[in-house]
Amino acid sequence: MHRNLSKLLFYYPATMLKGEPIAFLLNDYRRNQWMPRDELAELQFSRCKAILTYAYKNSNFYRKLYDNAGIQPDAIKSLADFKNVPTISKPDLINNLAEMSVDHGRFSWSTKTTGGSTGQPVKLYKNPMALARERCATARGYEWAGLKIGDPQLRFWGVPHSAAGKAKAFITDLIANRKRVSAFDLTPDSLNRYYQEALIFKPGFIYGYVSVIEIFARHILENKLSKIPSVKSVITTSEILTDKSRQVISEAFGVSVFNEYGCGEVGSVAHECDLGGMHVMSDNVFLEVEEDGSGSGEIIVTDFYNLATPMIRYRLGDYATLSRKQCDCGRGFPILESIHGRAYDVLQMPSGGRVHPEAIIYVFEGIQSRTNAFEQFQVVQKTQDQILVRIIPNKNWSNDIYDMLIRDLKRDISSDINFSIDVVDEIHREKSGKLRLVKSEL
Repeated sequence: MHRNLSKLLFYYPATMLKGEPIAFLLNDYRRNQWMPRDELAELQFSRCKAILTYAYKNSNFYRKLYDNAGIQPDAIKSLADFKNVPTISKPDLINNLAEMSVDHGRFSWSTKTTGGSTGQPVKLYKNPMALARERCATARGYEWAGLKIGDPQLRFWGVPHSAAGKAKAFITDLIANRKRVSAFDLTPDSLNRYYQEALIFKPGFIYGYVSVIEIFARHILENKLSKIPSVKSVITTSEILTDKSRQVISEAFGVSVFNEYGCGEVGSVAHECDLGGMHVMSDNVFLEVEEDGSGSGEIIVTDFYNLATPMIRYRLGDYATLSRKQCDCGRGFPILESIHGRAYDVLQMPSGGRVHPEAIIYVFEGIQSRTNAFEQFQVVQKTQDQILVRIIPNKNWSNDIYDMLIRDLKRDISSDINFSIDVVDEIHREKSGKLRLVKSEL
């Protein structure tokens, strides 16, 4: 479908019906990227103060948290003061969602289940304006890659199993003008099929997990297939984009590769510009890095616009380095120099096929959305037919959920795998500090 037809006939009307005035916000976002840093700091402080005051007034969880810490919103006079506000974590969100969320406006909220990349799937709520602003930040980041709203997209992503999930995905993909292909089916036959489908669909860009797009790119190169002529850019997400992966993907498609970093809890966090700077979306979020002495540390974010489940000084569970340099592109947004984490292993099946770790994560996110039964998980492939699951349970865990997890893993991953579950008190990080959520010991 032509970009303008998609945008005007589907995307803008559908988002407006949901209360998301994206078309009326975009120009502000385009201007914001050129904001001087002192002006940006003033903007960020005013929005940090506003969401802090709102949460204290409307959320029982935050009011108790701040009262116990001796924090009063009126006493916060600078961003330096704001950094003294207590942080929250994924377990806080998992265990206190109702008390953390705000009562009014519930009829218009959207529910989001996410966060599986750190082994702690979480559920939260979002109001329409928060979603609209997430989409605006993303659209601006895509403009840096030479793309516009409505450009057709070939998307390597999860494919739902249920009839309801498939119907919802079909409608979402129609509105977004994208063709979804399974990131979890990576056989030579399926890769050939994706290539042929791309030639027919004519995507303006390719989007998806780094490792999956790289597998597709290597398939194109190894089989000496022609470049897909409609593709203008490739956008990768969810995993670390190494120089080698970037080189292979760029060679296969003959275009530049742009990385993005985000999470379901707050949406777009950073996008790569045409000069390679990984710019923080600082008009939507306040990003901090809690340094450990080496210049790197855990990422803490504050979402300015989520009034349904406020996310204030939220620990993402990923680690990064925040650069003190300014990008030569002239944009005032700060730069994430490197992101440490999200390093997954592709799993090998007894059949000889390969499964992307996000297929595993989908299973856990689905169960968590229905049961809210665990704090964290880790999956370790011991042999081709042996996979160990470590679970930190909470009070909702039961033998029935144990059986449900085994059943769903066999259904969605492989019935030939012997899945075993260890209930544990702690899941240890690697010596590097990373938590490898899905890893292979083959």
